[in-house]
Amino acid sequence: MEWIILITWLLIINGALGGQYILNWMGNQERFVGNKPVGVSPGVMTWWREVSKFAWAFIAVVIEVLRGKKMKYLWPGIIALTTIIICGFTGVIENIGFFYLPRYYSPHIYAPYVNIYLAFLPFFGKVLFKAPIRKEHWIGISLVVIGLSVPHIPRMLGGYTDPKAVLDFSGVVWILIINGCLLSQQVLNNKTVQTCKPGVGPNALVVWREIWKMVFICLALLIIPFIANVMRVNIPEHVAANKFEVRVLSKVDPIKRDYLLQYYEKAADGYNLKKDISPEAEKNIKSIFASTDYDRFFSLFEGSIIPANWWPILFVVAAGFTGYIYSFGFFKLSKFAAHFWVPYTNVYIALLPFIMMLFGQKVTMIQIVGAVVTTAGLMVGVSDYSRNKVVAIDSTYKDKTNTK
Repeated sequence: MEWIILITWLLIINGALGGQYILNWMGNQERFVGNKPVGVSPGVMTWWREVSKFAWAFIAVVIEVLRGKKMKYLWPGIIALTTIIICGFTGVIENIGFFYLPRYYSPHIYAPYVNIYLAFLPFFGKVLFKAPIRKEHWIGISLVVIGLSVPHIPRMLGGYTDPKAVLDFSGVVWILIINGCLLSQQVLNNKTVQTCKPGVGPNALVVWREIWKMVFICLALLIIPFIANVMRVNIPEHVAANKFEVRVLSKVDPIKRDYLLQYYEKAADGYNLKKDISPEAEKNIKSIFASTDYDRFFSLFEGSIIPANWWPILFVVAAGFTGYIYSFGFFKLSKFAAHFWVPYTNVYIALLPFIMMLFGQKVTMIQIVGAVVTTAGLMVGVSDYSRNKVVAIDSTYKDKTNTK
């Protein structure tokens, strides 16, 4: 029965994670949001996602209480809460990245790369849980490296590559950030389950996690735009010519382009803002610069939580529901060492290329091969259950609790 439950939850998590990628992507594509500019920053999308996740988890907790669960089982304890707070912080960063990447890439392009951290989980499992590292793991790592490299073979051989099929510098940075956040969360999820008080269930843990994620994203949406305003990020005194023409002028209509050129004079080394412009002109310039995502960092937190275009929010709310499902599943399975089961939550990676083909995305055979090989590598490393069975890691805590 334990294995049936485990496999069932792995299937559910795969469906929820795959759905999350697709919904995040759809919410960032104009053709799915009324053929209008998306107009919602990744930070605002994250805020709505966390509101949605909290709402679903809160409803689940209320149902548990109405069915007779005691309130004391909603408090995880200060040590577990500390790990939840850290997870909440890294979770907000990760979610912003997951709303940034779909604006520029199809999920089948970047999804395999955000899971590179899985290759390192056995090392953390050995240090934290004294789990053995085996030859199957090394075979798995080799397959992961090959699978991630395969889609880049045309570029390495000097062949034509679609620019949207290759991660740029910002994309690579976000891949690294997301990997670090996901790795920390897998390890800390284990520690949360180990250290929380007996009887505290996954729904309560998800609620606490979402509370802290809401705290962090609210602070970010208040503080970072204030810093941007103080630093005059969206009304620069000087802009390099190429940066101004590519990042700003090329993204606005002719009327706004002519308006900006009234106040920016072209010089030998770029464009300079004219002196003594009116407060109203400053406000308009800031608005135009902000709408182009001129500054890649500060633009992540631009805009009001009440957007002009509500279609993206509908996708985000749906993604919040799937996010609640897999978060519940992750806490449900976190009594097992993460490196034994987390790789199996990523089978959807091999299916994403085929799903994106249904959405009309350009998917090459070499990308499909890369995704399949990567997924196989993630699973091979945990394949020898006959000699290394999945063992619960929270038994020590329970034993101590029972001896009191």
